[in-house]
Amino acid sequence: MSDERSSGSLLAGPGAAPPRAAGRSCSAPRPADRAGPAPGAPAGGAADQAVLFTAHGPLLPGLGRDLYGTFRAFSAAWNEVAEALDLWLPLPLAAVVFAPREGVDAALIRDAAFAQPALFAYQVALFRVWETWGMDARAVAGHAAGEISAAYLAGVLDLDDAARLVVARGRLAPRDAPHKTRAASEKRFLRVAKSCRINAPDLTLICATTGDLLGPRTGERTLTAEYFLRQARATPSPAAAQSALEAAGFHRNHPCGPDARSTALGSEVDSVLASLGRLHDHGHPISWPRVFAEATPPA
Repeated sequence: MSDERSSGSLLAGPGAAPPRAAGRSCSAPRPADRAGPAPGAPAGGAADQAVLFTAHGPLLPGLGRDLYGTFRAFSAAWNEVAEALDLWLPLPLAAVVFAPREGVDAALIRDAAFAQPALFAYQVALFRVWETWGMDARAVAGHAAGEISAAYLAGVLDLDDAARLVVARGRLAPRDAPHKTRAASEKRFLRVAKSCRINAPDLTLICATTGDLLGPRTGERTLTAEYFLRQARATPSPAAAQSALEAAGFHRNHPCGPDARSTALGSEVDSVLASLGRLHDHGHPISWPRVFAEATPPA
């Protein structure tokens, strides 16, 4: 299937899978005061912290399975994102991510072509769970492949465009591929990126490598197709991402990404519940009744 599209304003620049919930929306209502302080001007409290979408280490089969079966907000968000991704993938994402661990399809999650879409779906769904519980994020940033998650959740990319871009990123040839192969994959990626619509962010969007504010407005670094390609080819550094956020004034940051150990041990739910304490300690108005009401027993 072609991954080009001609409409919209464009980027500037030279076991059985869990059932789908068709038509369900994962868009969580945003608090009325979401705008908060001016972008890049943290003012203490929850305003001086950001969510950092992390992307390091291999993904494991079953990523998010426990969360999908426990939290309704997670499954609703995951379904919506997977539906957008499936338009561009050779197999449904659920068939890979939720495949039996010993099944043939389970190993595909270690392939970047599926790993990056799987990471995107996981991060968006986990962020929506936190929002449901009362997390009041004012800024987001993405480390490596997590940058597209951050751009989507900040409102800079629509879901359809983010999905196409994630799939195109996963299909980039590795750095050690022959030059001709690498150049061809980069050309395809740039073609997709240039067709993406760029919106003004709803949340402050920060470049995790430089600390720059990103977006189409005055004072923000313009998001070009070439920018996304440079970021895709950059060597990721979690420490550098943390330093960039601190330099931008965001000193308390919440990592949003899979924990391979909790996935392997079947303790994803415990790991996510533990994050509640950190969010509460950092000043987010956690709604404990929502936490308990939102959860459903695992299947």
